Amino acid sequence: MASNENTERKLSKKDIHRMGLLSIGMQGGFSFERMQAPGFTMSMLPTFQKLYGDSEKDLSEFMTYNMQFMNTEMHMGAFLMGLIISMEERREDRNLIAGIRNGLFGPFAGLGDAIFWFTLLPISAAICCSLAQEGSVLGPLLYMGIWFVAAISRMWFAELGYTVGQKFVENIGESTKYLTEAAGILGMMVVGGLIPSYVSLAFSDTLVFGIGGTTVQSVFDGILPNMLPLGFVFLTYWLFRKDANVLVVILGIIVFGILMALLGWM
Repeated sequence: MASNENTERKLSKKDIHRMGLLSIGMQGGFSFERMQAPGFTMSMLPTFQKLYGDSEKDLSEFMTYNMQFMNTEMHMGAFLMGLIISMEERREDRNLIAGIRNGLFGPFAGLGDAIFWFTLLPISAAICCSLAQEGSVLGPLLYMGIWFVAAISRMWFAELGYTVGQKFVENIGESTKYLTEAAGILGMMVVGGLIPSYVSLAFSDTLVFGIGGTTVQSVFDGILPNMLPLGFVFLTYWLFRKDANVLVVILGIIVFGILMALLGWM
C-alpha cells in the first residue's frame, strides 16, 4: 500500500481517545502464543474500520501484521496504537508499519515499565500505605485515584502517538523504502532478542563430564549464552519451513521434554 500524503483526515480526537480507553482491556485478550496481540488488535479495530469500512482486503492485512507477537507496557501500547493508526490513515506502506510496530514494542515496554511499574507504583503505594497505617481513609482513596488517572491517561498516550505518527509520515518522504527495510531488521532483532525470555532450555547441573567435572550446560554457555534456546527456535522454524505438521511438532516437543525430565538431563 503506497503512501498518500494528501489523504483526507477521517479521524477525530474523540476516535483516538476512544481507542485509548479500549486499550484498558488490552490485557484481557492475552494469548500465550501471541501475548497481547489479540487485545492490541481488538482495541484498534473500531478506529481502523472507520478508516476502511468493510474492506476485507485491508482488514485482512491489518489483522495479519497486528496479530503477530506483541508484548509491551500497556500505556506505551496505547501510544503505539496511535502511531499505527496515524500511518494507516495516511495510507502508508504496511510493511513499514509492521516493522515499526515490531521494532518499538520491546523498547517501549522497558520505558513504560520504568515509568509506571518501577517508579509510580512503589512511590504511590508507599505514600498511600503510610496514610492508611495512620488510619486515614485518604490512603486507599488516593491510591485508587492515582491509578484511575493512570488508566484513563491512555487516551492521551494514544493521542500523542497519533500526533507523532502524523509528523513522522509527513517527514519520511523518499526515505520510505530504506525505512521499511530498517524497521523490518529492527523488528526481527527485537523479537529475536526476546527468545531467551520466552524459551527455556538448559541441561541439568547434574549432567557433567566425569566425576566432579565441568557441567554440559557450562560448555554451551561458554560457546554462546542461551545457545540452546536459540538452536531450538531455529530448529522449529526450519521444521515449519519444511511444512511439518504443527500438531506433530508440538507433540514431539512435549515427548522430548518429558523424556529429558525422566532421564534427569534437563
